[in-house]
Amino acid sequence: MTSDMRPESETLFNMIIEKYGDILNDMQLKAVKESVDELVENAEALRKIKLDSRDEPFSVFTPYIDEQDGTYDT
Repeated sequence: MTSDMRPESETLFNMIIEKYGDILNDMQLKAVKESVDELVENAEALRKIKLDSRDEPFSVFTPYIDEQDGTYDT
């Protein structure tokens, strides 16, 4: 749409316009464009983080608490 958009943002935004452009007004299109730009920026930041095959997601242990007697079941 504009030359200041990243190529990935422009591609995604054009896909949205193609599918929903006839039902979105200018204000909504502007909001969508800003959202797409933000999503692409976040995706680029995530792509810069190099992960090793040993890297795992952080997991939090949360024991089950029986609501009837308040005991933990692990």
